[in-house]
Amino acid sequence: MRQILTILLLSILIISCKNEDEKTEDNSPHQTEKLNKQIDEYFSALNKIGKFNGVVFASKNDTLIIDKAYNLNQDKSSTTYVTTESQFDIHSVSKLMAYYLIEKFELEGKVKKSEPIKKFIPDFPNGDKITIQMLLNHTSGLPRSLKNVKEDEINLSSVQIIEYAKKQKLLFEPGIEKQYSNVAYELVYFVIQEVSNKTFAQCLADEVFKPLGMKNSGAHFNLKENNLKKLAKNHEKDDGQIMQVDNILPDELKTARIFSTAKDLNEFLNHIKIEPFASLLQNEFSVIEKSGGSDGIRVEIYTNLEYNYNFIFLANYEEVPFQKTVQDFAKILENKPYDFPKELNRKSIKLSADILKRYVGTYSFADMGNLKLTFKIENENLLVYQDGEQIATLKAESENTFFDDPKEPESFEFVDNENGSFNIQMGWKGVKLKGIKK
Repeated sequence: MRQILTILLLSILIISCKNEDEKTEDNSPHQTEKLNKQIDEYFSALNKIGKFNGVVFASKNDTLIIDKAYNLNQDKSSTTYVTTESQFDIHSVSKLMAYYLIEKFELEGKVKKSEPIKKFIPDFPNGDKITIQMLLNHTSGLPRSLKNVKEDEINLSSVQIIEYAKKQKLLFEPGIEKQYSNVAYELVYFVIQEVSNKTFAQCLADEVFKPLGMKNSGAHFNLKENNLKKLAKNHEKDDGQIMQVDNILPDELKTARIFSTAKDLNEFLNHIKIEPFASLLQNEFSVIEKSGGSDGIRVEIYTNLEYNYNFIFLANYEEVPFQKTVQDFAKILENKPYDFPKELNRKSIKLSADILKRYVGTYSFADMGNLKLTFKIENENLLVYQDGEQIATLKAESENTFFDDPKEPESFEFVDNENGSFNIQMGWKGVKLKGIKK
């Protein structure tokens, strides 16, 4: 018996030493060099096939892995050209910063997430039912964007935004369902303004940027300081050509028009991954992450508390296959298998009219402002219409998956629903969006 116990003890010690060696290897120069090479090769490949222009940053176990810019055009005078010091508009990443501020204020006793919004906006419709937590979690029932705005939204003040928000029809009873809502976060920004007696942008500067040394972060509006030095210009593809688009668009709201750099965003991640904020902000996978984007811009910040790594990528060209890039970046840093970027050349197959008929109808995409796309059959092909205008003739890749351009990853995938019909998953600019058949 003693001999068996001795063998078991030795086995445990060997396993323990092995695990300790693996942790040491994670911090070793060899491991750092390996990860740097994998990440660099991945984004170099994306860049080579015309799918990435921007900045990449990663660290693991508090060791810098990579901080590098990738350019489609090496000419420094090009509008696409960026460096690691470039400032990028971060769009919805500001929502994570707002969530952090609410958690910070709650810890300081200044606000409670369980409080109804009527405490801050007494005449807000259903304000006794909608809590701050519902706004944060997108369960308030408020729509994605404001409807029936009569002027350019970029000119609206915070008070005007709230007045328009009051007029919005709820999509569902508060707390029952979940629907991404920019309108809800405008209310969050307003709460932060009421609690701090500062604009959301100024509060961010005073409570986040300055304390964390984020010297290259700021806002386009509602901020006393102006530290905009090297703004990355946004780009999209139009008829196969890379075209610059305005960073500030007339249909956007100015409350949270924040810009930052990869290094600064890493400082923010390092701060919120420490308790008590780590427990308050992480999801069920021990991850804190947020993406952002608009026309010509894509942003991701990501920290994994279990594997102890951060990564950030900022792209001023929207063709990056977004969700796949996020997934592959995480796999590289976790030493898991991943798919290497390669140029697509998708093949089509012929489907019968009976199969195509299954998918005929109109589908609504809530995450795109209730965009409606209609699918019809013409000349044995499945066609897509928007507002009565044909926008694509689709080719079948499988019985339920269709594409337009064989060189692009964008797809329409029809999925069985509980009604014996079909819903749709649309891959658009690297993001999957769900459409419901009407």
